[in-house]
Amino acid sequence: MNIVKWAKMSLILTALCGCSLADHDGLEWRPYKDIDGQVKKMAFARRVYSSNTQCAKTLDQPQGEAISQSLGGRERLGDLYYLFDTEKNAAAAIFRVQGKSLSPYAAQDVKQMAESRTVDFYEFGKFRLTHARFAGKNALCRDFKSKTGVDLLMTTNYYPRNSFTDFYTSLINVNLRHDEAPKEIGYTPSFTGSDVVLQGELKADEAKRGKNIALLNIQEKASILFNIICK
Repeated sequence: MNIVKWAKMSLILTALCGCSLADHDGLEWRPYKDIDGQVKKMAFARRVYSSNTQCAKTLDQPQGEAISQSLGGRERLGDLYYLFDTEKNAAAAIFRVQGKSLSPYAAQDVKQMAESRTVDFYEFGKFRLTHARFAGKNALCRDFKSKTGVDLLMTTNYYPRNSFTDFYTSLINVNLRHDEAPKEIGYTPSFTGSDVVLQGELKADEAKRGKNIALLNIQEKASILFNIICK
């Protein structure tokens, strides 16, 4: 099983249909390496909209929330919204500005992201977990459309066989511009876990495909700027 196949698998969002927002006990905590280099844990809780525990029915309604756990304690990251790629595969995402969760479907929220210097983007699905930070010196979209560009710092964690113990992390830093492909890309792989078989698969596939997967991931995150924040 290689990284390409993991990236195309079904979502890792089963926990969204597990617990309500009022119940953060008994959640399944998935480990991940964040952009600060720390290994943290993530869990998901469903958003309930009616007495019969129905999930959200429209895209502009949050599907649930994500909670991060580290040595410093637990933090509510924000509301989960579904996004779809060109092949109509769904993933859940969070947009944050200065610690506040924003909606990619609310015009005022998108405007706030466009005018901010920093936007944190989390994505969960396809057996991967991503934290991407878009940072500009001025307003994000103004920089994206200028020679200054927007700095992207991102970790993407890939989970073989939906493992909760062993995973591969791609750390990427790159400058993105509206009218020019990146000239320099910082890419560093790392591996977490102790399962000999899984670690062998991870390292072999990263050596073979890791850089190509990283390039595709950069393109995906650039599309967030093109199609949502700075459209």
